[in-house]
Amino acid sequence: MKKIIALILALASLFSLAACGDKSEYPPVESTEEESRVLMTFSYEGEDYELKYELYRALFLNFKGEYDGGDSAFWNTEAAEEAKALINDKIVSFASEIFATVHIAKKIGFDPYSKDADKKVAEYVKLSVEGSEDGSTSGFGGDYDAYLQSLKEKNLNYSASVLLIRYALAYDAVVEYYKGTASKDNPTADMKDGALNFTRDDVKSFYESEDSARVSVITINSDYIDKEIAEQRRSEIASAGSRASALSLAVQMTASIPDDVFSGVLIGSRSLDSAYFGEVTKAALALSVDETSELIEVSTDSVSEYWILYGLEKSDEYFEEYYDSIEETYVAQRIGEIIENAKNEIERSASETKDLKALNYSSVSMP
Repeated sequence: MKKIIALILALASLFSLAACGDKSEYPPVESTEEESRVLMTFSYEGEDYELKYELYRALFLNFKGEYDGGDSAFWNTEAAEEAKALINDKIVSFASEIFATVHIAKKIGFDPYSKDADKKVAEYVKLSVEGSEDGSTSGFGGDYDAYLQSLKEKNLNYSASVLLIRYALAYDAVVEYYKGTASKDNPTADMKDGALNFTRDDVKSFYESEDSARVSVITINSDYIDKEIAEQRRSEIASAGSRASALSLAVQMTASIPDDVFSGVLIGSRSLDSAYFGEVTKAALALSVDETSELIEVSTDSVSEYWILYGLEKSDEYFEEYYDSIEETYVAQRIGEIIENAKNEIERSASETKDLKALNYSSVSMP
């Protein structure tokens, strides 16, 4: 996936750093009439959702290079008709995931558009603009214009960026509801169990199924290493004479977490956010043991990386030693399936408006 719009993966920890007062210092920026145009409509369980031009534009601009190779004139050619259908399918899939997550959050009692959510959005914007006192979030030194410019460089306007924050809030709420906040290491009275019921046998069945894969995760920071060098490192790992050599080489030449490389992690078919990690999931499930994946581009708000996966076998020993981690993946898988079911229904309801049908794809750009 190309440099996709950032989901705030560590949203909860960022909010814990944000100040709770003075949340009106950085007022919302109103969308233009053009940005507010509705290009697609969706419905699910009596609720209606709209895909506005501002989000469509952000997604289109982040995906378009996969189809036009950077040449916007391509969209005026006859060859672009198939590409238009493909990119719209991809945009519908991404938008449907957002709407599905928001929908489920509301059903379990969390409203991403409530006053409390508004306050968290304001806190996040403030933190993003100013940075944190401990330096863990750099910010823009209080320069709101610089923050807005950074959004523009990601093809986002203010409203689209806020929608993604609300999406992340909704996702956190859904995860907390189904996963719970109780912990084996910290079973305090104010914590609660999640809504999912399962047994160790359920986890084992998932582990042994084709819906999961154990892989080494090798990461390269693409802010400092260009793609050509990353490809070279991937080739060296793939051509190593043995697993031990390949994984040792991976740790030496990358900033990967050693345990994620040598012991690996379990990835489920629905355990990762498909909007952001769809290519990672696809590659993991397709790998054979001791096979190396192609280079995968992963970009979030906090990091921009190239990922390389290396296939490992799913042994009984690994299941016993890493059960807690595998259980986490199982829970994420179940939550992913719940979101996926709603997403599929929302996707099927997609309807284009006259504004999308009249869209000049070659002229889609940030102002």
